[in-house]
Amino acid sequence: MKKHKLLIYDVQSRRFKWKLLALWLALIGVGLFDLIVRNILGMYWFVLWIAIPIVILFWVYYTFLLPRAWFVVTPDYLLLQTPAGEVKISYGRVDTITSSQMAQHYSLKGLSRRDRVLAKPHFKQTCALLEMNSMPEALEKKRSQLPQILFSTRRSGLLLLVEDWIQLSRDVESARNKWLEARKTRKKGDDDDPRLISRILEL
Repeated sequence: MKKHKLLIYDVQSRRFKWKLLALWLALIGVGLFDLIVRNILGMYWFVLWIAIPIVILFWVYYTFLLPRAWFVVTPDYLLLQTPAGEVKISYGRVDTITSSQMAQHYSLKGLSRRDRVLAKPHFKQTCALLEMNSMPEALEKKRSQLPQILFSTRRSGLLLLVEDWIQLSRDVESARNKWLEARKTRKKGDDDDPRLISRILEL
């Protein structure tokens, strides 16, 4: 199993985690000042102590959960792992994996504000383009929850921005070839099954 981190989620994590950290520390500071030094919140003190755990939960999400987005190469399938969930991609759907850039598929002005922020640091960086003969239904259902820049505009496919797109391409091609060989072997075994042959002769 080979795991490749999806860098666009790292951008989003870095963008928010420090702001949220500063916010919840500031809120705790205000709360302690109100509790120990001087009552400045009055009857609304409880609102602050409700807000603090909510902000901390968002901080935990952006700091620890969001960066855990990977494209995983396994012997039996490819796995797209994102905060929106996991999607398995059969090697039977894969046509090619080549190099590309987000800039070859999108213009920054045409992207939503969120996607523009995610794309800008890596807009002209080389990424892997996984082209497929069809998109998994599970991936289509999650499409609205995923960044637009994760998808190719040319045909069914994914733009995979990782630290080493060449290694990702090698891992996918190697695993796909092994999967195809194993499939051929299983098919040949079924064809050579004496019980199958005898049933055919009886027809």
